[in-house]
Amino acid sequence: MWKFYLFLLPIFGVNISGLYAKNDQKIILATYTYDTKDRIENLLPFADLLKSRFEGKFEIETKSFPSVDELILAMLKKEVDLVFISTAGFLSYIDQADEFEIAGTLMVDQESESTYRSIIAASKLSGINSWEDVKSKSKGLKISLVNENSTSGYLLPYLHFQQRGLTPFKDNFGLVEFTGNHKKSLDSILTGEFDLAAFGENDLQNLSGNEDLIHILWVSPAIPLGPVMVRKDMDKSISEVVEQNLLNLHQSYPAILESIKAGWIEAQNASHFEKLTKDFYIDFLK
Repeated sequence: MWKFYLFLLPIFGVNISGLYAKNDQKIILATYTYDTKDRIENLLPFADLLKSRFEGKFEIETKSFPSVDELILAMLKKEVDLVFISTAGFLSYIDQADEFEIAGTLMVDQESESTYRSIIAASKLSGINSWEDVKSKSKGLKISLVNENSTSGYLLPYLHFQQRGLTPFKDNFGLVEFTGNHKKSLDSILTGEFDLAAFGENDLQNLSGNEDLIHILWVSPAIPLGPVMVRKDMDKSISEVVEQNLLNLHQSYPAILESIKAGWIEAQNASHFEKLTKDFYIDFLK
């Protein structure tokens, strides 16, 4: 397999004098930090693989931006070349620009195996047992969310509240607060500090015995994981090598695939990368 990929370079006509029109021999592989996890260690094996594919003629620099917003800003400024982005971040980016394209997305073999879902739940101490209760008491309720760039901790819950006529949040609830991570949002209703919370399914699975302290109001369908994207103006011979290595990781370098998956708890049951279209994500929201 090693010889095969080295053989691809002349076939694809890789121009090692530059990635774009300029003479730039560095590829910036970027992602974002969640809580305190920057994911750089998770991506370094893939960066090293790419470097070997180009026989060391490109430096692969791995960066983690403090937030999804800052990663998107770097994409808009074309300061990065290859990005691992969240689902909500991807949707935000394509609403602003179209200079990157999808190279691959982590997939599970069957939707039932996915643990990437959004949950809206109420504290048992709130007395909320149904959506009718939420609607009748909303002005006096406190709701905790993760952050505005969270797919399962904000975007999907927001869309569901919207379908029920309960947005904008500030006009319908007594207090709305962003906790910064899923566990804190879940904890806020376990303690009764907040009445409602949105968080990811993985945190519910780690609840271990306190399930009777909350009442689940809604569980989303399985959410597509965020894609890996490459700049459209990258030399196609280079981006194709990047893409083929990504799509073949599960067969050729499963340990590198596992390293990437370990950076995202929602990807724990993913089995391979697959190339999806922008429309796949847009259709999911419909």
